[in-house]
Parts: sequence; structure tokens; C-alpha cells
Amino acid sequence: MPRLPTIKNTNEGSHPTISITIEPPTTAVAHEEEDQLALEQRLYEESLKVLDEGQVLTGVIVAKYQDELLVDIGGKSEGILPFRELSLAIEPKELKVGDTLEVMIHRIDDQDGQLYLSERRARALKTWEKVIEAHDNDEVIEATVTQVVKGGVLVDLGMRGFVPASQIRRQPVGNLEELVGKKLRLKVIDLDHKRHRVVLSQRQVLEEELNAKKQELLGTLQVGQIRDGVVVRLAEFGAFVDLGGIDGLIHNSELSYARIKHPSEVVKIGDTVSVEVMKFDPEAKKVSLSLKHALPDPWVEHADKLFEGNKLVAQIVKVTPNYLLVEIVPGVLAMVPKGEFDASVQYSPGQEVDVTLLTINHGTRRITGSIQHVADVAPEEFEQIPIDDGFGPLGSELTPTL
Repeated sequence: MPRLPTIKNTNEGSHPTISITIEPPTTAVAHEEEDQLALEQRLYEESLKVLDEGQVLTGVIVAKYQDELLVDIGGKSEGILPFRELSLAIEPKELKVGDTLEVMIHRIDDQDGQLYLSERRARALKTWEKVIEAHDNDEVIEATVTQVVKGGVLVDLGMRGFVPASQIRRQPVGNLEELVGKKLRLKVIDLDHKRHRVVLSQRQVLEEELNAKKQELLGTLQVGQIRDGVVVRLAEFGAFVDLGGIDGLIHNSELSYARIKHPSEVVKIGDTVSVEVMKFDPEAKKVSLSLKHALPDPWVEHADKLFEGNKLVAQIVKVTPNYLLVEIVPGVLAMVPKGEFDASVQYSPGQEVDVTLLTINHGTRRITGSIQHVADVAPEEFEQIPIDDGFGPLGSELTPTL
């Protein structure tokens, strides 16, 4: 309560003087008056507020009906918000009285001044500002696929966005319907400011990430390294392996110590394999890999069988007029020269034969054998038999260069 003024009577000189002192109000009272003043000022300003179509305001739900909400947007004004004007991110059943929503004045009825509100339009306007910012700053935004349309899919950004089919992945997408409900990581590639339309790309995001991985990999890749990779493609001559940004080739000769006709005999698409880096060209970004170098060496694994005079059941892998090439153990080949097999017999690849090992050179990894031992033919004679069938020298035929 305010203090009463204090009156003092002073009688100095011939004329008496009355002194009145008014003491200021206490601090608590002053604060009350300031708060009241601020409230009155705010109410006054709200009463002067002019509401126009297109305005975005924050409102409070004051009533909820079957298919619409009544929202207080201030200034003694309330507007109707139909459920159809809610964005997909909001479930009407989850809304309750007292919740706040950001809404746009969508329409004002000319006859009765009734306000019709839209939450989805307010969200779209706000989203448009974020989309422009993301485009200007080259940022990645996430959005959920809502619908398949001609040429691509629509996504919900808070507003509709279009992703062309060619911009979804690095490889063509088969069934676009499988994407509905899934989130995509996108970059804005085109804006139509007049129509508020936006075109986005996930492919650009994926390619930028892949290029970043390539640069990182190029800085660490070295010949002799053992790397894990995933088989991504098979060709007649070998298998391609993704090392994490760069594809390397495993030639058929490096897939296995054994002879193979097609890489599918050893690996299939999707297999995770450990490979050795054999060659690396950083400028061309070409990598040659070996799978067999990460496998046990058959010369070591089967050392107890590789001695002169040993008799083994072998499989013929190649037939020529001058020699037979046989696999004596998995991954180890031997040559049976002319004179050490019966030329009158019709041999064929895949046929099993009994072979006696005649000579073994562990240094060059060359083995000669005999299917039918001829006593009067010395080993040094058939070692000099010329072999040129278009597959390179004998050493490379028997044991591909490591």
C-alpha cells in the first residue's frame, strides 16, 4: 500500500513554511505496477493487430471437434483449423486442448469475418525457407517417400518435394513402390521460387560420399596390403571387388591356385573376401587384386605328396599333341610330355589318370610326370620339348606369376 505524504510546519522568519514529502512506493509495489502496465500495453497492441490472409501465427487449441479444431490466435480472434489442413507429420487424434500450433490464416470469410487456418501451409512456408537455406549451404536433408508418380517419387519435407527416378540411387531402381515410407538423404538440385517447387537428389549425396571414400582410400592403399572387400560383379575374365570406394579386379588366374573357367566357381556377388593388393595405379584408379595369395599355398599344404616317384590320381585339365597338363593336387599342375603317355589313347579334360611324378623343381614350381613310363626316354629329353600353344611359356602355364 502506498505511503501517505508527510507534512512538516517550519516557522523560520516572518512567514511560516509548510514542507510536504512524498515517499516513493516500495519495490514490490513498483514491480506490480510495471507488470500491470506491460500487460495493458500488450493487450492494447494485440487489439490493434490487423489479421491478413497469409499471416503465420502461433495459436492455442481451445476446442476439438470431429473433423476440425478451434484455435485461439490472439487478439481476441479464433480460427477454424480443419483436419485436412494438418500436415502428414501430425496425427489429429494426438492433438488436445491447450496444445500450440503454428498456423497460417488461409482464408477470411468476407461476410462474417470467420478465419480459416492451415497448419500444413504454415509448415510448408517455414519448410520453404529451410529448403532455400539447405540449397544455399549445400546441406543434406532427410525426407520420407510418400508417393510414386510418373518419373520418380514425392517426398514429405513439410512440403512436397520431387525426386526423379534417375536421382534416387547410383544404379537404376527397379520397383519404386518399395521406397514408399522409407527415408532418403537428399540435396536440393532445383528450385522454382514462383511455384514453390523443389527437385531433390539422393544420387548426388551418394556420389559425393563415394568420392570422399575414394580419396581416403587412395591415400592409404599400398601394394602388398590385405584388404576386405565385397564382390560386386563377375565377368568372364575375373571378379570385381569393392574395397570401400574403389573397385579392384581379381583376374581368374588370381582367384584360385586351381584352374577355373569362370569366377563363379570360386566366388559369387555379395561375398566378402580378403584380398591382396597386387598392383595399384593411383592416377588411373585401377587396382589388381589376388584372392589366392590370401589362401594357403598348395605347395606348402601338400608338400608331403610332392616328391619324385610318388604316384597320384590326377585330373587332366588340358590336352595337346605334345603334352598333357594334369592337376595332381588342388592348385598344383604337372606336365606329362609326349612319350610319357600313350598317344593312341583319346584323352579329354576332366578325365582321371594315374600319374607318377618324375621330376620336381620347387624353385620354379615345375613338375613333370608320366602316365605310362617309358624307360628309354630320359627326363632331360622331354624337358626340352618345345611348347608353344599360345598360352605362354611352360612356367606361366603351370604356375601363374604370383
